[in-house]
Amino acid sequence: MSTALVQNAAQLVLCRFVFGAVQAGYVSGCLYYISYWYPREQVRRRIGFFFASAGIGGILVGPLCSSLSLVDLQTARSWQLIFLVIGLISLCWSLLGPFLLHDYPDTATFITDEERALITRIMACQNTVASDQRISRRQVVLALSDYKIMLWTIIDFCANAATQVNGLFGPTIIAGQGYPPHIAQALSALTNLMAFCGMASIAFIARVVGGSAHAIVISNLITIAGFVLALGASAGEYRLAALFLFSFASPQPAAHGPAWAIANMQGGTKPAMAAAITSAVGGLGPLATAFVYRDRDSPRFAFGHGVCLGMTFLCLVTTVVLRMALARENRRRDRARRDISGLSSCDILDLADNHPDFRYKL
Repeated sequence: MSTALVQNAAQLVLCRFVFGAVQAGYVSGCLYYISYWYPREQVRRRIGFFFASAGIGGILVGPLCSSLSLVDLQTARSWQLIFLVIGLISLCWSLLGPFLLHDYPDTATFITDEERALITRIMACQNTVASDQRISRRQVVLALSDYKIMLWTIIDFCANAATQVNGLFGPTIIAGQGYPPHIAQALSALTNLMAFCGMASIAFIARVVGGSAHAIVISNLITIAGFVLALGASAGEYRLAALFLFSFASPQPAAHGPAWAIANMQGGTKPAMAAAITSAVGGLGPLATAFVYRDRDSPRFAFGHGVCLGMTFLCLVTTVVLRMALARENRRRDRARRDISGLSSCDILDLADNHPDFRYKL
């Protein structure tokens, strides 16, 4: 809301910096929060719903911002009204958080004792009873040195870069096809609807195609087809069709990647580190595409589409490499079981997903 009060560029930069600093831990915190409320088999669906909520926001905010952009008051400009109204909605919604969210399943008051005991027993089997966890330095080191987390981070980085085509430049691309700015902003609600459908369905798609890796590859291929169509199309209608196509497919890896990573983490500290690394570094993806959709490239935006096409291809290759690595590790553990009988209980807990009984989900 304070952004609506800025008077110069320095104040704008300061407001956006503070906003980003405060919001920085939101995604990683939510991913970690979900991981100790649901077992590994159910994390993917919940994280899909979490990311799909951004699509719902886009569906609602697009027409709202379009309407507010037509309002011209003597006391405030239209862009100031947008920041004030959207900020007020966020503020009111956030005030409900302390009343709707509970810290841990085993301390929640809205479930029965039988349900609490069942959830605690299930989560204890995978060593994710968060209220009993300690910060493990060994798991911190494991997370920082785990090449798999680095590969998941690359997937998230590339996926976020391509996803922001709709989030940041959807109205720009639509306006480049000849639509007035307020109409373009309103039409962006439809592309956000496509993004919502894509992210909300990630658990179903992964189940149908046999895992997150296959689902990411398929969504990457659809996204590549969308960018190729956008690059080769000569008519605005085909470019809009391409925008709808990759608006549906490109957000899916951005949701699949973190869900896949969290489902393959064990322990109390390592999942938190994985969530922080993948969301923090992966969240920088939009910086790679923030300046590639230039007004002078309208209406084809060949340079921007080309950069995002390359990012999507890198995401696809990294996914294939990671799946092969996880499958090989599972086969190795099946062949040669590691003896951990001489380890203490704390040492066994600190093995995290390196435990010989742990198998990675593909």
